[in-house]
Amino acid sequence: MSKSMKRGATLKPQRHVERARGWHNLAYKSLIILSLMVLIGGSWIFSQSNILPILHVTVEGSFDHANKRILVEAVKPHTRGSFLSIDVAHISNAGESLPWIRSVQVRRVWPDSLHLIVEEKVPVARWKNKGLVNKDGEIFTSSNKKALSTLSTLDGPEASEVIMASRYMAMEQALQKHSLKIKTLVMDDRRAWSMTLTNGILIVLGRAESEERFNRFLRVYENELKHYQSQIAEMDMRYPNGLSVIWRPGQIPDFNGNV
Repeated sequence: MSKSMKRGATLKPQRHVERARGWHNLAYKSLIILSLMVLIGGSWIFSQSNILPILHVTVEGSFDHANKRILVEAVKPHTRGSFLSIDVAHISNAGESLPWIRSVQVRRVWPDSLHLIVEEKVPVARWKNKGLVNKDGEIFTSSNKKALSTLSTLDGPEASEVIMASRYMAMEQALQKHSLKIKTLVMDDRRAWSMTLTNGILIVLGRAESEERFNRFLRVYENELKHYQSQIAEMDMRYPNGLSVIWRPGQIPDFNGNV
């Protein structure tokens, strides 16, 4: 068989293969386009507020200070929309703008509900006369006078909220073992510390080594001065190896111990 006949015998199958590949590519591209059209069309349909509208909002969380009804009213304007198009960030922001609300997590529950998981802000103390402070040093306000009345007061320079809240919680935990509680904790502009206990004793710690002085106060109080607490006005811990005690007016304690 000649070379020309061999070339003629292979030409027709090659064209058939190329034609088949062309149809395959066309079908694949058409399928992709069709899928995109279905996806876009479906998204548009489900985004309409009259299709899969939000009908129910449930709330989970402890409400010791915040008001659940006020929370629902605050987020309600942001729940209008469809299940897929609703903006959960707007709902969270609306809830977290309320005084006692720390965070609001929003979960979609198919096909028509939203579930809000709410965390309250927990105050650990009062901050000056401006409001409350939580364990993270965040300041927030509240008109709940009952909540304010039972808390200790922190007073310090601007931007000292975080360190004061942390120090307060550590001190309060240590004092609880001795049945003592802080009424007022103060850090002045020089970063010198002092505190007044609920039994009326003023404890002066100063600036340098204030933590060591606080621990020394606890040891001395427990070992020597606990029984004289009603007669003590002030304890100054700023001495290198000791302290000074100022007795209340008119008090003459029978004290012979060494501190």
